[in-house]
Amino acid sequence: MWQAQTPQMFRLGLLREALRAAGDAVTDEASAIEALGHAPRLVPGSLENFKLTWPADFSLAERLLRTR
Repeated sequence: MWQAQTPQMFRLGLLREALRAAGDAVTDEASAIEALGHAPRLVPGSLENFKLTWPADFSLAERLLRTR
């Protein structure tokens, strides 16, 4: 099991080609790259690098920052 994080990085030419080919059929860049037959490389990340979207996310971030 793995968790996707941002930022995602791709070679610009390949990304443009993938997004043009995919149109509205994909929901993210990695899916577009995979649709062309390429496999994104996974790299280690951190559970502390999470997206702040909902009010509960901000509460979690505040608690995390207080421990530093």
